[in-house]
Amino acid sequence: MARWLPALTVAAAVTTILLVLKTDISDIVRYCAYVGLAVVLPGTLIYRALRRDPHSLVEDLAFGTAVGLVVEIAARPIFWAWPILTVILLRRHLRTPAYPQRPTRAWSWSVAAVALGFVGYLTWAFLRVNPPVPTSGPADYMIDQLNLLAVAGDLRHHFPLAVPELGAEPLPYHWFTYAHLAAAGRLTGVDLPVLWFRLDLPALAVLAVVLLAVAAWRVTGRAWAGPLAAALMYTVGEAVLPARAPAFFGTITAYYSWSSRSVLFASALSMPLIAVLAQILRRANTARTWLLLALLAAGVAGAKSTVLPVALAGLVCAGPRRAWRPAAVLAGVFGLAMLFLYGGEGGGLTWKPFGIMADFAHGRPAVIAAGLGAYAVAMGCRLAGMVMIREWGPVERFLAGAALAGFAAAVLVWHNSWGQHFFAIAGFPFGVILSAAGVRRLPVRGLVGAAAVAVVAWVAPFPPLRLPIYSVYAFAGLAVLVALFTGTKSGALAVVLFAGAAGLPYDAAHHANLGTAYHVRVTPDQAAGARWLRAHSTPDEYVATNVHRVGSGPQARQSLAYWISAYSERRVLLGSWGYSPESNAIQAASGGVGPALDYWDPDRLRANDLAVYEPTPDRLRWLWDRRVRWILVDRAQGRESPRLADQTSLVWSAGEIVIYRLTGPCR
Repeated sequence: MARWLPALTVAAAVTTILLVLKTDISDIVRYCAYVGLAVVLPGTLIYRALRRDPHSLVEDLAFGTAVGLVVEIAARPIFWAWPILTVILLRRHLRTPAYPQRPTRAWSWSVAAVALGFVGYLTWAFLRVNPPVPTSGPADYMIDQLNLLAVAGDLRHHFPLAVPELGAEPLPYHWFTYAHLAAAGRLTGVDLPVLWFRLDLPALAVLAVVLLAVAAWRVTGRAWAGPLAAALMYTVGEAVLPARAPAFFGTITAYYSWSSRSVLFASALSMPLIAVLAQILRRANTARTWLLLALLAAGVAGAKSTVLPVALAGLVCAGPRRAWRPAAVLAGVFGLAMLFLYGGEGGGLTWKPFGIMADFAHGRPAVIAAGLGAYAVAMGCRLAGMVMIREWGPVERFLAGAALAGFAAAVLVWHNSWGQHFFAIAGFPFGVILSAAGVRRLPVRGLVGAAAVAVVAWVAPFPPLRLPIYSVYAFAGLAVLVALFTGTKSGALAVVLFAGAAGLPYDAAHHANLGTAYHVRVTPDQAAGARWLRAHSTPDEYVATNVHRVGSGPQARQSLAYWISAYSERRVLLGSWGYSPESNAIQAASGGVGPALDYWDPDRLRANDLAVYEPTPDRLRWLWDRRVRWILVDRAQGRESPRLADQTSLVWSAGEIVIYRLTGPCR
């Protein structure tokens, strides 16, 4: 029991947080049962059947959970039966083998502490400020959250995936994360918003921490590299406190760990992939190892499109003699993913060196050079342990190459929604494992110095300095001065590694939920209307609406209002178009930032809106022929014609929201 106490402590803490946030205990129980019986158990059996040799129980459970998440996607057509079939077919692996390794209590408590710190950050920065459904008053949701919730809702009822607010328009996307949430909702019956805003994120956060700790242990052969790598990834922030996360310096953990669920999901799946690739580079593999590699690579490719390219770059750096076979597997999986998942599209990604600095560099070489140096300091301090590596074999070159490739891609390509940051994030787990491998010891004096730097960063984030690059250099100068007083090389390294320790707490305290700048306000009436539609319609029935733009706040003109499809789990004929392949293509061609403001088919948009504002039998028949059976009107964005009630049935209303039902083609 003493060995299980760290895990039980984390479970008890997460449960307490969920209960304090008023999560129904029955939802928690059902979700835990789903994770244990439908993901961990079958995934662990499959992993045991494919791995080369047993290492430790924590590895089997952690890597097995990652495998379970991947196979869950492939088993979508038989999602009710696949756990039972797996247990029947692989029942001989139910017997626990003799493990040669066992984590010490110190290792377990260290990993538990990192997990609790990460969950604490996510709770304060995201969970506490985002009710699953607004009931007592309006709630400001970051726009991406409702869009991605709508994607999960669409996958709960439809396949293949479509743009939820543009009818059946195909959406080439990394959708595995949202298919996982859809499967969890179908198996448990738990409401998708509860899964999204409460249950799944802390569970995924704990899994990511444990997976990184186990992967670092396996790759480096040093147990203590595991907790250290997890701390560098999920406890320490950047070595500067950015005013806004998506800007030039971006983040690795703060903001991106909750704003895009696919980032955390893909990071978790990356950890066992890294461990398997390191095993292959050391020529410690069997035929089953290659099957495991292909399985994990497929999961990573469908979780986030940026991971396999940086892993391939790392394999190139490892050397052709050992790396060409795993590189061929990854290249083949990535090619298939680009063909079948992404439709051969780049998602709006274009070649634009140093475009990430466009907001302040303006093409000036001196500013670009200074910006690159500041970027290396701010984002790379946690990777300083790499310089202490003494022997550079294929595995070390692989890890370093992948990490550097991620940062190189981030500054060489451009995306209209700052998506180039995802390359840096994809390469970071490779880098922190290598950084942890280079650390021999962390003396107390160095850790105290790092704490002092963090305190100064918290109370004085250099507000007089006008450009972020100068703030970074001032911060770096402070860290160097403190490092000089540590007296040892290891102490100085500790200061550098943990210089950004204030990053996550600062972000949670000052930028929780990213404020309200890039948000849509959802009222209880809006959410209730959408959920009424979910209860009284079928997934094959479309919704027409006059809601195309956010309508208020700084993003009022943006076509990014996804609350209808998010809370109704229904497809909208023509709602918002900002997050669609066409919008990305338009902005990529024009070099614009953000989504396209205007819809590219004005005749279709006009036909949709005239059916609301100037309805005629022909216009309503146009909707009917396109599978529309419901019309949701938000009067805050335009009042419908009184004639609409004469030709349809008014079935629900509250405040500014009214819903009409089409009972047949109008004549």
